[in-house]
Amino acid sequence: MKRILIILFIFLLSACNDNAAVEELKEDYPEIKEVAEQFPESVQEKLAAPTVLPFEPKNVSLTYAGDMPGNPKRDILHTEFIYGDGVGVNLHVTTYHNKNTTWSSDEKTMKTVKLKDGTEALIEGDAINVKQIRWKKDGTYYSIMLIKAPKVEKEYTIDDVVRTANSMEY
Repeated sequence: MKRILIILFIFLLSACNDNAAVEELKEDYPEIKEVAEQFPESVQEKLAAPTVLPFEPKNVSLTYAGDMPGNPKRDILHTEFIYGDGVGVNLHVTTYHNKNTTWSSDEKTMKTVKLKDGTEALIEGDAINVKQIRWKKDGTYYSIMLIKAPKVEKEYTIDDVVRTANSMEY
């Protein structure tokens, strides 16, 4: 009985440490799991994904910028989950892993919005076809950008992007 309790306790501990949104993506999209498992553990621990999207995704991919697999140094600058609706709307959720990441110097002129946890996010883009916010949390930078083709009639707002940011699982 003790052994079962210990195994259950270890299982619960490991489940609490996993990011459910990322784990679900890995389960639903084997190609995401394949890419994610090539990353160093420090990068895998920082992968973040939302649970609320402004549309129903038809496809999801995980991309990255940095050294190619097999390079022992494995510097990953950023990782990006890209959600597509299949008809002209994409949502890019980017996590910047490089410790030297900085934002542009025009931050003082940018509008901001508060996320539900009190984090201040900069509104980097609020055009008809591109909505983008970016923020820093616990020393890591994040960005969400929604891009829609001009032919897509549905209108999206910064609020749609903020709702997505508020659902992020870090």
